[in-house]
Parts: sequence; C-alpha cells; structure tokens
Amino acid sequence: MRDMTSAEIDALIREWTWGTLIGLDSSGPYAIELSYGFDGQYIYCGSMPGGRMARCIRDNQQVAFKICDCGRDVSHYRAVIIEGTAERQTVEADILRAVRLIARQSGFGEHALDHLAALTAANPAGNSLRIPLTRVGGKIA
Repeated sequence: MRDMTSAEIDALIREWTWGTLIGLDSSGPYAIELSYGFDGQYIYCGSMPGGRMARCIRDNQQVAFKICDCGRDVSHYRAVIIEGTAERQTVEADILRAVRLIARQSGFGEHALDHLAALTAANPAGNSLRIPLTRVGGKIA
C-alpha cells in the first residue's frame, strides 16, 4: 500500500458518488453513508434535518469524510479521507448549487434535486454542508 498522489485523490473523489460522513456527539462517533458532490475545493453533502448527524454538526463542526473503493477480495483498494470543519449552508442559492453538484455526480439530471434547496433553506434544522479539502490523505494498493 502506498500514499495516493494528489491527482489520484482528485480522480477518486470525482469518480465516486458515495461516502461516509463521520461526526461526534456526546455519545461518541457517529457515521452515515450518503451521496455527495465535489467542485474541486469542497465536498457537498447533507443529512436529515434535525437528525443525529445534524445535531453532531451543530455541536461540533469537526468531521471526517471517507471515500473507499475496495474489492471484496481486497484485490484493489483506494481510500481517501478528508478531515475538516463542516460549514452549514443556509442560503437557498448556495444549497441549490450544492444539490446540483450532488445530482450531477450521482448521474441524475442536474435539476433532479432542485426541490430540496428551498425545503432545506426554509427548515431551521436543515443540514446542507460543505467540507473544505484542507486535510486530505489517501491510500492505494
């Protein structure tokens, strides 16, 4: 196993559509799997308004985001971890940009998730997030 290059990290983040968001609350670590979008500088994702992850982020914005591609027989392995401070997005235009990135990366039509932007922006417990790529690492085998 070796460290991934910056180009390999970027390629995996752009290619993959699913990751794990890890947060902390008073009970300890908590993780959820979700789809995400990427613009070269930020990971965009979100979770259920008012859910446990939303409460984690409200109380502690330090998160990790993990993307992993591994064969069942471990014949190949690629993994990226991003550690940083989650930023809640509350402005509808910012949320709309995020859901469009997520829709495109997931292979949906660009506007497939547009309806979520207004709903999320109107909900005080909404949890639309962006995570800057400030601390990033990756391993490949």
